[in-house]
Amino acid sequence: MRTLLASLPALAVALSPAAVLATPAAAASGPAGVVAGPAPARADLEFAWRPESTDVSYLGGMGARAFVQAVATNVGTRAAARVTFHFTPPPGSTMDPAENEQFGWTCDTSTATWACTNGRTVGAGEFEGLNLTVLLPAGTVGDTVTMRGSVSTTTPERSLSNNSGETTFRYVVPRPADITVNSVSVVPAHQVKANEQFDVHVEVDNAGGSPAHDVTVRVPLPPAVRAASLDPEYPGWSCALAGADAERAVECSRDGAYDVTQLYNLLRLRLVAGPGTPDGPLVFTATAATTSPEESTENNTASGGTVYYAEGTMSGHAWLDNDRDGLRDADEPSAYGKVGKIEFVLEGTEPDWDVPRGHLDEQGAYSTRLKPGRYVANVYLMGGSPYTFTVPDAGDDAGDSDVIGSTGDYYNRGWSAVVEVTDAGEAIVDIGLVPVA
Repeated sequence: MRTLLASLPALAVALSPAAVLATPAAAASGPAGVVAGPAPARADLEFAWRPESTDVSYLGGMGARAFVQAVATNVGTRAAARVTFHFTPPPGSTMDPAENEQFGWTCDTSTATWACTNGRTVGAGEFEGLNLTVLLPAGTVGDTVTMRGSVSTTTPERSLSNNSGETTFRYVVPRPADITVNSVSVVPAHQVKANEQFDVHVEVDNAGGSPAHDVTVRVPLPPAVRAASLDPEYPGWSCALAGADAERAVECSRDGAYDVTQLYNLLRLRLVAGPGTPDGPLVFTATAATTSPEESTENNTASGGTVYYAEGTMSGHAWLDNDRDGLRDADEPSAYGKVGKIEFVLEGTEPDWDVPRGHLDEQGAYSTRLKPGRYVANVYLMGGSPYTFTVPDAGDDAGDSDVIGSTGDYYNRGWSAVVEVTDAGEAIVDIGLVPVA
């Protein structure tokens, strides 16, 4: 045994380089007692295209937008560092890198061959994919164009024969245009009052396959609604008033051809509802049109709205009429603390627990918002108050008292004549008090 072990080094040295096997499999059939080491670990990127949408419009533009995915799979036994995709597109093509920027990709399209990398390392058995949006130039129906792609790494590879491939794009006749009004929304949606500005947002899109020409969007205006601004605040559109009286509308037109597959166009119409707008739902309907043939016209109209809240105010002053002439003089004090409450009761009804009320401030003034209608103001003095109501209507409405009658008892209640409150209007009921004689 010792003699055999001693002879092994000499035997190993005597072996020629050809006798050293490159793989374990070869070692199994090699000379007895000689075992070769394993092959070194190597990366090996395999490139593939996964076409998703490769038929494009022969007209070019956004309709000639192709979607493909480039995939690199590491079929080797070592991680591949800094994987980079390279693309040679048809001349005149452009890339939209926006969808990949959020995933950390950086693409350089300044030369004829584009390069995209995210700086990542792809482990053995793993893959990396890049979604690619390519806009091709106009072409001829039936023609095809090819795009070559490849992948590289800064790590040495076992083979480069599988690092590239081609995909084909075909020019076709696109579908017709399809202008759609996606939605109409009003901000604020819950409530709008007289002379308050609000916005009507109209979302429009071309969901078809061909550009649409002479696109317009029309929004009729209710009689009491006017435009506060005709700036749609979205590039490529201009708006103007059209029609008169009951036929008034805001019309917005696209400045040029309206291409397909664009982000929604949000037209913002700034409007004001004037007094007299009907109380309740305030609805706006937008209708789009084009001179181009459309795939469908059933989606050209949409509606949205808000709620118009009609209201006016009842206001006035309560004062102590020291000279008993029925007129409020500048030096006469307020009646703050002398009036318990003021109720506003609709004509022909009785006071209820939820009847609108007014309360005096220290200057003797009050102001209460009311729905339009005809009201009687009931004025209640403090119980056992040593005051009563002065003579009514002694002068003009700006300075006299409007309480025309009273009960005169311990809980003295006075009342006004019927007063009409209009939308956005202000009605006045002043209250003059004099000491009980």
